[in-house]
Amino acid sequence: MAIFLPKKVIGNMFDHSLNLDPEEACGVLLGNKNQVSENIRIKNIHEEPLTRYTMDPNELLKITLESEKKDLDIIGFYHSHVYTQAYPSSTDIKEAITHSFGNPVNYYYILISLVEKNRPIMRAFKIDSQKNVHEEQITFDGDQYRS
Repeated sequence: MAIFLPKKVIGNMFDHSLNLDPEEACGVLLGNKNQVSENIRIKNIHEEPLTRYTMDPNELLKITLESEKKDLDIIGFYHSHVYTQAYPSSTDIKEAITHSFGNPVNYYYILISLVEKNRPIMRAFKIDSQKNVHEEQITFDGDQYRS
């Protein structure tokens, strides 16, 4: 199923990723079902932030509680790949399974590649418990982007 991202959210994720470069950026996608309404930036606390990310668990807990008050769900996560393409690494897949209590298919995973800084690439995925990666279509509001 395609994921809907408003252009303001796409722009915010690109800005976040580019502003943290050369470190990996990460965050949460809030919305309902497959409709994202906002993204929340989370501090990357990994000891090797140039090539890995770990979301600050205190910030993640706070976002979880606040999203419930807004009647929004965490429907996905995003992070940037500074030196590689927008495709889940073996570490990304392992982390998706670990952090989703063995059921990662409930979440979308958005990856942003900064290999070409002036033309970042965004792709969406779902990952199942057997570690299979499935690309999902991204839809958005307004006119289509042209490259």
